[in-house]
Amino acid sequence: MKKKQEKYKKFFDLLSQLKSMFCPGYLRGNLRSFNLISDIIKALYAVLIERKKNIVYDLSVVVQNEIEEFFRILGLGELCIFYSQSGAVFAAQQTLFSGVWWVEKKVSPDKTSSLSVEIGLIPRFVTVEQEERLQNLDLDTMLPSLQSTSVGLQALISSLVRNTNENYLATNEKKIQLNLLPLVPQDKKALFNLLPKTEITIYSQQKQAWVFGTPWKNIWWIEELTDEEINRRELGLLVCEFPYSLFPVSSELRISARRLEKIAAQLKP
Repeated sequence: MKKKQEKYKKFFDLLSQLKSMFCPGYLRGNLRSFNLISDIIKALYAVLIERKKNIVYDLSVVVQNEIEEFFRILGLGELCIFYSQSGAVFAAQQTLFSGVWWVEKKVSPDKTSSLSVEIGLIPRFVTVEQEERLQNLDLDTMLPSLQSTSVGLQALISSLVRNTNENYLATNEKKIQLNLLPLVPQDKKALFNLLPKTEITIYSQQKQAWVFGTPWKNIWWIEELTDEEINRRELGLLVCEFPYSLFPVSSELRISARRLEKIAAQLKP
């Protein structure tokens, strides 16, 4: 888990360097930038008011200097998502505007990646990942793996089974701090085997949190930096449909649209 964190942390640091290179404060009026920002504003209102699905603007045919100009305008935010599926790799980073994402897709190592701007609360490739997950935990099938573990771990698994079957998960998150439970090292090893991390990773720089998927619907690993001075990290589980608390809410899309309207006024040729 740690190696994967470092890999994605390097990627995030690289994007942070790009953020400093393409300062969003530097604006230069041109028609293509104005048109893109105008389209993004319309898309934000369409997603917010008309409840439309995510809207994507393909940038694969846009020349490099114009993409750099888009970076100067939209910037880079502090929330990233990484996902790989059948050889294809997806990476998304929120811009400085909630609900506006840079999304890069690489379908195979020998092909160039494609870049797009996607408008929505959550990038749509995340939906694909959720559809691949198994249904809720089945305690009966897991019991043989738990026979040699402590009562504490068996109680935790029973609690997970109960919580993942409840109906409130769509709007609620339950966090389970493993360091507060009476688990021995053998229990944690068994838990990692029962709930291996999958190929989706979410990183929030603002909240100093890494979230990893598991094969099971509604169960996520979360690792949080709780003390930066001594690099203390706490590992836990999230029981939820999706870690929505890391992502923007609908009202933030309206704020993004209004901020971009001011920028569009400056860009208008």
